[in-house]
Amino acid sequence: MVKKIIWALSSGLLAGVVSYFYGEMFEQQLFEDYSNVVPTPAIFISCLVGTSFATLGYGLTTKFLPTSIGDFVFTLLFAAISTASLIGVLGFTFTDNSSETHQFIFYGYAMPMHFFPFLAWYVFKPLFAHK
Repeated sequence: MVKKIIWALSSGLLAGVVSYFYGEMFEQQLFEDYSNVVPTPAIFISCLVGTSFATLGYGLTTKFLPTSIGDFVFTLLFAAISTASLIGVLGFTFTDNSSETHQFIFYGYAMPMHFFPFLAWYVFKPLFAHK
């Protein structure tokens, strides 16, 4: 159990750090500031929550299904949920008089961050998924 908690937290922190540095680099290169739209604590919290639910889901699918099938089902669900979360980004609109270009730049800023928890979780999987 402790091993799974460490897995969830370490992958969440990695995803949060990568998201933060990606956002900083993106903002510096394009001279945009999205810190009022997507605050740093929200980035870290969402990464930690996402990887915690992923670890819980992985434990449940591999417990109730044979390991190879459970692993496949979990991976399919995790990828589907990560992709479906993009609907929130695509549905977001700025309330001020921002241009359409500004909206499209925001998509490039926020959309990749939705896949960082997925990737970070799988980076740590070989260290923690052994039985």
